[in-house]
Amino acid sequence: MPSKRRWKGEGNPDNPYIIESPHSLPNEFIIKDSSLHITMKNCRIEYLTLKRCQNLKFEECTFELSEIIKCYNISINDCSLNLSLDISKSQNSLISNLIIDFLKIARSIENHFKSCFINQISNLSTRANIFEDIIMSLQDFSSIMEGGSRKMLLGTLIFPVIGIDLLSVVIARFGGTISAINLWLLEGGIILMVFFKITIALTLYLDHKKMQKFPPNRIE
Repeated sequence: MPSKRRWKGEGNPDNPYIIESPHSLPNEFIIKDSSLHITMKNCRIEYLTLKRCQNLKFEECTFELSEIIKCYNISINDCSLNLSLDISKSQNSLISNLIIDFLKIARSIENHFKSCFINQISNLSTRANIFEDIIMSLQDFSSIMEGGSRKMLLGTLIFPVIGIDLLSVVIARFGGTISAINLWLLEGGIILMVFFKITIALTLYLDHKKMQKFPPNRIE
């Protein structure tokens, strides 16, 4: 794709591809499964999505909304972000000189936020992230530090719900108020839901244990 669009560069660390504002880009711009070194400058994109990418830099760009999913070594500097920035399962990225109306960060580690204004933040199961020279308007800084335990709490609350589901099976079995076929369908559905809830709870627990290996988020 870079060669067809005649972008400058070769996509390596010493000579990255350069994408600048004169290039025509779609309103919804998605980059997936890329390890090429790419620098975008002065571009305007409504919806930017990065999935399983690394080595991407954005400088003086304008976005409405941006999603960063399972990415590594992403740099966003001195850009304009009108709506929200969603970072999930990502690591070792630098977000600097950015005004963020709504930051959603989940299951991410070792990212660096520097000289940013954050209006609101949703923080779920994050560790070892650095928040340096951050200004926040609507929330105090405790919301940055408290993200490590919320998913674990959610996983704990699932178990009482599972107990209620199993109790429903017992009541339906011995209550004798529905037909055998409907009872079988009801039991099958409830058991299936219990299986999914146990799977979710186990995933949340293992995720929490994995994240605890890293130090807490740090404010500088």
